[in-house]
Amino acid sequence: MKRLLFVLTVLLAGAAQASDAPRYLPRRDAAITYRTEGSDASVPPSFTVRYFSAADRLRIEGGALGYVLVDRTMERVDFVMPQPKLVIEMPPGGGITPGFILSDQFQFERQGADKVLGRPCTVYNVTAPRAHGVVCLTSDGLLLRGEGQGRDGRRARIEATSVTMATQPAGLFTPPDNYRIMPLSK
Repeated sequence: MKRLLFVLTVLLAGAAQASDAPRYLPRRDAAITYRTEGSDASVPPSFTVRYFSAADRLRIEGGALGYVLVDRTMERVDFVMPQPKLVIEMPPGGGITPGFILSDQFQFERQGADKVLGRPCTVYNVTAPRAHGVVCLTSDGLLLRGEGQGRDGRRARIEATSVTMATQPAGLFTPPDNYRIMPLSK
């Protein structure tokens, strides 16, 4: 799970939305499955990101231990582990949260256009304080491809293998009520 989060941090941190930056989250609900490649052998070969646009939340599925919930409005990240029914709450602003929270720290330079899965997307070079990379974003906010390198030198690449624009059930984006919650401190 930790390596999956590294992949997402490198790629999504570079795609945060500033006032002059392109939109990086869909305007409506979506589920996107990605194929991954990375310099770390423990990166899972694929994962799915679900977007719940009404509440600005994400659900990242693909790790063997569970899934990750991101509430961008509350700047909150939860690791949900079905076995042993545990939710690990990251502190606001800690962990991977900055990669998912709107920021003006990222710079975008348009490089051209491409297509992934038959969907047109714009290619941007992205630089951030902790990472740099290249992303391909649709005009309606879908991240279809990205590759990047973190400050530590690790590289990661993702590419969409399926995109479904459909209503996502709200219950997928909150931790189950009967799970034990373990808050982490900074």
